[in-house]
Amino acid sequence: MGKLVLGWQVAGSCEGERSYREHADVITHISPCWYSMSRDGSIRRDENGAAGIIELARASGTAVVPLVANEGFSPEVAHEILLTARTRRLAAEAIASLVLERGFDGINMDFEGAFIKGDRERYTLLITEIVHLLKPHGKHVSVDAVAQTAPPRPDETGWAQAYDYPGLAAVADFLIIMGYDYSPAGGPPGPVAPLWWLEKVLDYATSCVPREKIVVGLPFYGRHWTIEKGVISQGRGIDAKKAAELVERQGVAAAWDVRAACPVLRYYEGDVEHVVYYEDAESLRLKLRLVRECGIGGIAFWRLGSEDPRMWEVVREEFLS
Repeated sequence: MGKLVLGWQVAGSCEGERSYREHADVITHISPCWYSMSRDGSIRRDENGAAGIIELARASGTAVVPLVANEGFSPEVAHEILLTARTRRLAAEAIASLVLERGFDGINMDFEGAFIKGDRERYTLLITEIVHLLKPHGKHVSVDAVAQTAPPRPDETGWAQAYDYPGLAAVADFLIIMGYDYSPAGGPPGPVAPLWWLEKVLDYATSCVPREKIVVGLPFYGRHWTIEKGVISQGRGIDAKKAAELVERQGVAAAWDVRAACPVLRYYEGDVEHVVYYEDAESLRLKLRLVRECGIGGIAFWRLGSEDPRMWEVVREEFLS
């Protein structure tokens, strides 16, 4: 197949729907965040705006592959779903029924959290079962995975260690590696997706996953911290377009973090220092060049509607041309 451009769209987001409508010629796959799975394997639905998205997708030839998450990204919820062959089968059947009944083109699995020991392997078994049910119908199964730079040890249970890259890639159509959240909200100010780190992430991914199965998740957001009397706040997410507006409003030029290859804005309001690391068209350009150099033909964006509109032109120039 040709190059893949997936966009996640948050349920009920008018900005996300507008972004998709304006760039449907670029987006090959849309993944609305309509569904989550409860601990009993049932699917909770929030299909706000679904009819309009589906209608446009059908008219535009965009594949509709909704996201299904474990409710609240709870490790305990994931554990109960994954625990036995029976619970996995019930979950897989619920997902397959949803896809087939609604006529979707596939599903995007997004179980996250610091999995309980043993659930890494069980998650791969769940994905295998979902693929077994959907593949005969020509449906796609993609799996979102937190970025890793090395294989997790058998006893590791952190957020990034929840995924068996080679095992998942062996059964799923695509492994979507979330190349963001390097600097978490609760940490000190820093870039969300520094280029040097993304290079390490892709070095590891391409060492154990076929390139044609890798999709690189890229951010349309950054984070905004404040520092007052030496105390650093929790970082707040900030959309790329809102960050650009903030720069203009403050009248202060953003600096360029050379190593991270992204802009950073610093300014004061009284005694409070503000530090904003964000993404713009130029930082995206450099990431897309890296993706292309790695021979990877798929990208995904979190999330539609939060981008600086100039970013789409960069996608056309650097990835699709």
